[in-house]
Amino acid sequence: MMLMPYRMETAYTRIPYSNVVLVALISLVYFFIEFGVIPVEEAGKLILQDWDPGQMIGNTFLHGGFFHLLGNMIFLWVFGNVVCGTVTNIAFPFLYLFLGLAASAAHLAFDGRPALGASGAINGIVGMSLILFPVNRLKCWYAFSMPFMGIMWKSGKFQTRAYWMIIAWVVFDVLGMLVGGGNTAYWAHIGGFAMGLVVASCLVLFKAVETYDPTIFDVLAGRPLERTHFTLEELAAMPAETSGLEGVNQVVNLKRTKQTAAAVAPQVTPIPVLRITRMAQKGNDLVIFFTNDGDPVRDVSLVAPEGATAFIQPSKMLARREMGSMRVTNLCEESLKAADLKISYASASGKVVKQLHYDGAKKQLVAQ
Repeated sequence: MMLMPYRMETAYTRIPYSNVVLVALISLVYFFIEFGVIPVEEAGKLILQDWDPGQMIGNTFLHGGFFHLLGNMIFLWVFGNVVCGTVTNIAFPFLYLFLGLAASAAHLAFDGRPALGASGAINGIVGMSLILFPVNRLKCWYAFSMPFMGIMWKSGKFQTRAYWMIIAWVVFDVLGMLVGGGNTAYWAHIGGFAMGLVVASCLVLFKAVETYDPTIFDVLAGRPLERTHFTLEELAAMPAETSGLEGVNQVVNLKRTKQTAAAVAPQVTPIPVLRITRMAQKGNDLVIFFTNDGDPVRDVSLVAPEGATAFIQPSKMLARREMGSMRVTNLCEESLKAADLKISYASASGKVVKQLHYDGAKKQLVAQ
């Protein structure tokens, strides 16, 4: 049976560049070894066998086979992106190395056999996800075959709360550690995971990270869990102190009129419809989370007025039903009172530019 996560629904405001680079680097190391660019003898010196810092870190860039690499990189992509987007691109690579050291130390202390692979460090990142995003939706793909029951192949998708899947994987590692056998470094998994729990807990308790989703401490304290999607009617019915919004018009509706649509036919211009799911203002930063209920668009950009900076993600491609965020920072280090923004995207007929206005008093973002 195969069970793989492929996406976690979270709200973060940084594009995880360093995780993308990390996934690419680890993959390149594998293929460089496979094709002889890196001699096997040199790579073998990085296999974890002793309390050597080079081995304790270097083994997290090695893999025993393509499917070993593929499985690890899928997990690193899904969980690494959300953690990287939370802890910053600068901190994330150092975090990966630190978790890799912790995983290697646990393996050396309790197992001691030669080992290699990124799974210990990645389990640390998964452990951080349990603290930072326990109730977020995790989308998974499964496949299995049971010939003795007439099922030659069956596959599908499902989604569940992240904590259910993470706990299931931890239980699997603990059982594997207790039973023993096999070539899996279970102690590295457990050691990395435990250190991930500690690191993420410290970051949350000391308010060193900015989170927009309920953490494990919110869950344990019984605080109401904030949802990431609301209808306009629900937003209108919410008190301002609960929703962080005032007013009903919370859709950046970039739809064209019927007359405009007729004028451009038959060449149809894609029209995104950004449904605001949450707005948060902290100091001189305004963060707006949205879901695209309209057409998919590409090459999206957000331009702020003079004296402010702005960016939107994702920017390369914003698919239908995809979540994203805008972040506007007032360089004067004061709360943003109002701002005229420009959002643009590519279409077959050229670049489309729309005007947006943010009213800080009413906490509204409307299309003009």
